[in-house]
Amino acid sequence: MISIRLKPNKIKGFHAIVERQIQHDWGEGKRMDAREQTAVFIGHNECYGVTAEAVSQAVITLINQGVTIFVSGGQGGFDRLCAGCVNKLRQQYPGIKNLLVIPYLDFTIFDKTLFDEIVYPDDFEKYHYKAAIPARNRYMVDNAAHAICYVNHGWGGAAKTYDRAVRKKLNIINLAK
Repeated sequence: MISIRLKPNKIKGFHAIVERQIQHDWGEGKRMDAREQTAVFIGHNECYGVTAEAVSQAVITLINQGVTIFVSGGQGGFDRLCAGCVNKLRQQYPGIKNLLVIPYLDFTIFDKTLFDEIVYPDDFEKYHYKAAIPARNRYMVDNAAHAICYVNHGWGGAAKTYDRAVRKKLNIINLAK
């Protein structure tokens, strides 16, 4: 793992990245809800039983539905697995983006080379570091229409994030079921 310290003025906001991608994919003046092009990964640190092949197939399914932005929180085994799968699929699907959303500026990034961009949401400096992670998870769900998940029990941060995705009516693929 590497640790980097990012300067706030060097980090682009999530919405600007998505809007830029939409303009690239759909052309200037054409509108598509940014959320419809975005999928979030939600999962436990331990994700025994899920394979890179299953994650890749779920990602390809969403690509075929028009999703081009894949967002990860960068914590735990499931996030690492998903980031690696999207990174490999970029060779076959060069139009997709792999984004990491960090909860605070001195967040430890396991491998920044996997990501196209690192996003630090506007106004997140107001959060205590323990509150920043749930806030980051809410931010990712609120800015996506799709979720690829590995949630097999009802407690912890992944379960809370999954519950929010269900309440927000995201299109959910849960690889734990």
